[in-house]
Amino acid sequence: MQDVTFIDTYDVIVVGAGHAGCEAALAAARMNCRTLLLTLNLDSVALMPCNPSIGGPAKGHLVREIDALGGEMARNTDRTLIQIRLLNTGKGPAVQALRAQCDKKFYQFSMKEILENSPNLSLWQAQVEELVVGKNEQTGRLEVRGVIIANGLAYGAKTVVLTTGTFLKGRIIMGDYIVSAGRAGEGPSVQVSNSLAGLGFSLHRLKTGTPPRIDARTIDFSKTSLQPGSTTPLYFTHRYAEEDRVALLKPPSIPKAFPHAQLEGWRPQLPCYLVYTTAETGDIIRANLHRAPLFTGVIEGVGPRYCPSIEDKIVRFAEKQSHQLFLEPEGWMTNEVYIQGANTSLPADVQLAFIRSIPGLEKADIVRFGYAVEYDAVPSTEIRASMETKRVANLFLAGQINGTSGYEEAAGQGIMAGINAGLRVQGKPAFILKREQAYIGVMIDDLTTKEIKEPYRLMTSRAEYRLLLRSDNADLRLTHLGYELGLISRGRYLAVENKRDRIDYYLKKLDSLTLNPSVERNAALEAAGLPTINHALRASDYFRRPDVHQDALPVLLKEEVNAEIGEQVEIESKYSTYIGKQEQAVARMRRLEDTRLAEDLDYEAISGLRKEARQRLLHFKPSTIGQASRLSGVNPPDIAVLVVYLQRLNGRRTLVEVEPVP
Repeated sequence: MQDVTFIDTYDVIVVGAGHAGCEAALAAARMNCRTLLLTLNLDSVALMPCNPSIGGPAKGHLVREIDALGGEMARNTDRTLIQIRLLNTGKGPAVQALRAQCDKKFYQFSMKEILENSPNLSLWQAQVEELVVGKNEQTGRLEVRGVIIANGLAYGAKTVVLTTGTFLKGRIIMGDYIVSAGRAGEGPSVQVSNSLAGLGFSLHRLKTGTPPRIDARTIDFSKTSLQPGSTTPLYFTHRYAEEDRVALLKPPSIPKAFPHAQLEGWRPQLPCYLVYTTAETGDIIRANLHRAPLFTGVIEGVGPRYCPSIEDKIVRFAEKQSHQLFLEPEGWMTNEVYIQGANTSLPADVQLAFIRSIPGLEKADIVRFGYAVEYDAVPSTEIRASMETKRVANLFLAGQINGTSGYEEAAGQGIMAGINAGLRVQGKPAFILKREQAYIGVMIDDLTTKEIKEPYRLMTSRAEYRLLLRSDNADLRLTHLGYELGLISRGRYLAVENKRDRIDYYLKKLDSLTLNPSVERNAALEAAGLPTINHALRASDYFRRPDVHQDALPVLLKEEVNAEIGEQVEIESKYSTYIGKQEQAVARMRRLEDTRLAEDLDYEAISGLRKEARQRLLHFKPSTIGQASRLSGVNPPDIAVLVVYLQRLNGRRTLVEVEPVP
């Protein structure tokens, strides 16, 4: 260990106050751990350097899960949103998700206030230069002991969580303009990257980007398509009692630059707008590809596949004559508009030219030019499902340092890293969510079983049990776990359990109730706009009909039913067959998931394993057979060989029942 004198010692030190760092610090502090959150700039806490939006398919599911576990992102979004919508309403409940546009500055101020007023939590501005690491005399493993900041002071810690975002040796690129920075106007973190490399971590380069921002006063809104917010109340937070109500921040003023602001209704909202690129847009970009860092080799890092730069889209989808872009306001007290879908690192003059080729933006002024940012990330093979690194004990990583993209993915990792850092301090086992429990579990399992060669984005298609992992049932899936961790109040926990009991009560009542045709019953159904019946049938069978919805429950059961509970009853009823099949699939896989694999298991000694499978198992060192089964290059026959070996090793005849793994 370095010869270091600590000024003070904390249970948990979190480095970085982005979305991952905020959730990690709050989770640890709420678990009664003495926590220190260090950030390069106190004015950039919870900054949204890209689009100030939260949610969308899978991402919205994540935010609801973070809320169910006792995190803050959902509550802060509800406080500060300027628009909210429910997406995919024409599709099934598994893929329906909330998406909100937030006030960029309000979101920061609100989150900073929460952090500053949280017990057990200190928020300081400081640049971390080095990790203090020593060797545990009992285990012989390296373990983190604290951090040294730029002014030379050192602070001890039982655990450290790194949430460094795009700052590890970050550099901004726009045409031939290149500058070292983690974000526009903020310097990179070079020494932390060097510290990790010195510990043996093999870093790799990734890239992300941001689009130009334009002045709303220079937009011709008559040439755009209006995208209004929801006229009915929608919330990311789960709301049960008065204590769960979020105080909504009211806008101090309404920008005159937005002519379609929704001032009436359940809350004020600002609209978004849809525009399209033209053939001229494509021509301008193609004519300047020789100046595009993405194609000239200036950018070394790999960018996100599912959020490509506009120049990348023009090249990859050359047959398309236009691409849709969304104009999204950045807040109540600004005229800045974010151009969703126009990420770019093209030179400034080219950005101005292609933006002005878009109908409605012919006279647009760019107030901030787009740029790419390239940064170091740690390979996903370096972390466990607990977010702890394999190489250094008590060191946890969360967010873009793990190769992910998106505020929501970062926050999901952050709360898990904070929880597990807190549990380590308390001497308790790690908290790990499985794929069938949460999208958080899907994401972290993907990170620890797949080669991440491009920024990872969570999507509903990544979840094989997505009908079980709906946005609407996140509280039923996870609140009891948050309560056990000390992150959820007893009142909220009991409210969720009461909700669970009421859903079960109504489902059983529907199943036990027989509907007989009668003039009186059919008149009641017809008066409620429901189809009549001509033969006796169970109420549950009637309720499953596609033209019968939750509004039928009061008529069928002759009692008022809470709308949120009614939604759950309807989904559970109509999709019961499919839900049952997914639950059976989960049960079949559970034995594989629960069978642990020692980290030092000698795969070289297992005869019958194919060479590729052995290499992948040695590379990733999966913690369970379930994880091993999802590794690329590991096939069902390899898993069968592994199970037989474990049976012999443990002297047991039946360890698990091996079935083909999809």
